[in-house]
Amino acid sequence: MNIVSVFQSMKDVLPTLSESQERIARFIIEQPTKVLQMNIVEFARLCNASPSTVVDLCKRLGFSGFRTLKIAIAQEINLLQTMRPDPLRISQITKDFFGFIFSELKESIQLVSEDQVEIAAKIILKSKVIEILAYGFDGIAGKDLFLKLKEFGFQVNFFDNPFLQSISAAQLGENGCAVAISSSHSSTDLLDSINYSRNSGAKVIAIASPASKIAQSCDILLPTYVETEVLSEGGFLTRYLQLLVIDLMVLKMLELDKEKLEKKYRDFEQILAYKRRGDKGVF
Repeated sequence: MNIVSVFQSMKDVLPTLSESQERIARFIIEQPTKVLQMNIVEFARLCNASPSTVVDLCKRLGFSGFRTLKIAIAQEINLLQTMRPDPLRISQITKDFFGFIFSELKESIQLVSEDQVEIAAKIILKSKVIEILAYGFDGIAGKDLFLKLKEFGFQVNFFDNPFLQSISAAQLGENGCAVAISSSHSSTDLLDSINYSRNSGAKVIAIASPASKIAQSCDILLPTYVETEVLSEGGFLTRYLQLLVIDLMVLKMLELDKEKLEKKYRDFEQILAYKRRGDKGVF
């Protein structure tokens, strides 16, 4: 499975491109098949740019030139085409949505190393404070992890405000850790929070694409890469994969420290039972 893709590379640099480079990138995203049929002069003219600008973008994306870019596009053209909603394709997926999910995630979950899951679990177990860093669609997985860790008595923070996340992350220290969850590739706010966490001395676990800047900035990576997507920003397949990885990590924590976590969970159940009864008496 090729984890370094044109799609990922473009998402990584898109916010920093010049106007002409962005036109080129948008054209690749919207009409990847047409790109394969042109030479660099034809392509540059169509994008109202110079051939040298095309080459510069290719190098920004990690390719030596236009030819190697076209080879990469040809290899993953199905992924690039999913960046635009396709009613026919979505209709086909809907007919066997569960089959689609299972087939797509089967290979993706194999990228997640059992050793890395265990290391991540050990880091969380020994941390006094855990900071969860996530935004938008990724906040669904962030909230899931937050609730699971709370059930087991951990001191865990999850703010959906980038400013508060950075402030809290900066205070973690060497006895804390951060878990960054992202389906994006160049989230400036998330990268800021990661850097604040690391500067404080905390370890950073990333549940993210292996070709992203976020993955490059962490201590432990639990990769969430899917070969295709339903919508580029829709959080469909990546969301399921994020939740699977979180469950794997929490189950590994239970395996490593069963006695302590079982006791914490019993305490949680007692509080839950009390609140459900609605009693106003003494505990």
